[in-house]
Amino acid sequence: MASIPPLALALSRGCGNPTSFARLQEGETVADLGCGGGIDLILAGRRVGPGGRVLGVDFAPEMLERARLCVEESGLENVELAPGNVESLPLPNGGADAVISNCVINLVPDKEAVYREAFRVLRPGGRIAISDIVTSCQLEPDLRTRFQGTWAGCLGGAMEEGPYLGLIQATGFGDMEIIARHVLSPEELQGMAQCPGSDFTPSPLPEDLAAVVGKVLSIKFRATR
Repeated sequence: MASIPPLALALSRGCGNPTSFARLQEGETVADLGCGGGIDLILAGRRVGPGGRVLGVDFAPEMLERARLCVEESGLENVELAPGNVESLPLPNGGADAVISNCVINLVPDKEAVYREAFRVLRPGGRIAISDIVTSCQLEPDLRTRFQGTWAGCLGGAMEEGPYLGLIQATGFGDMEIIARHVLSPEELQGMAQCPGSDFTPSPLPEDLAAVVGKVLSIKFRATR
C-alpha cells in the first residue's frame, strides 16, 4: 500500500481488498463496480499489467474525478473510468475476465440486477471477487427502516448472508468460495453506519447500533460464471 497515492488511501471506504483474492492475471480485463476513489483500480491495474485493462464504474461524478486524479498520480495507463450504475455496465457480453467490488453492492437496492449484469459481462469461466457487508440474522423491521433512512451508510442495505449468497447462486454463479468472514466491532459498525463520513451521513442512534453489535459482518467471497 505504500505506493498507493495518498488521496486514494484517504478516500478508501472499503471492507476488504478484492484484488487480493480475485486471482487476477496479466492481460486480463477487470471491471470494478463502484470504484470510488480508485484504490482497487490501481491495485488491479498493477496486477493485470500493461496488456490488461481495468474499467472503473461509479455513478458519482465527483468520485470519478477523484479516481481520475489518483490513477494519473499512479502512472497507470491501463485504467479507464466510466459514469454509470452498477446495474448497467458499459461492457459487451463476455467482455470481462473478472468483476470486483468493495463494500458497494450492499448500497444497491436491486442486488439481483447487479449480479445479473456481472454474469452478463463475464466470459464463461470468469469470476467475481466481492467484499461486502451482510447481517448474520434478519434485523427487526423498524430497526432496518431507520438504517435505510440513511441508505448511504453501509448498514441500510445489508442483506442477511444466507439469502444474499443464495441470490448470487440463483443468478447462475457456481463454485462459491467464502474467503473470510469478520464480525464488525462496535467501532467498525460506527464507521460503516456513517459511511462515507459524518458530513454526509448522520450518526445512527446509539441504541440502534447497540442492537446490531455482533450481527453485522464483512464477507469476502469469489464465484465463477
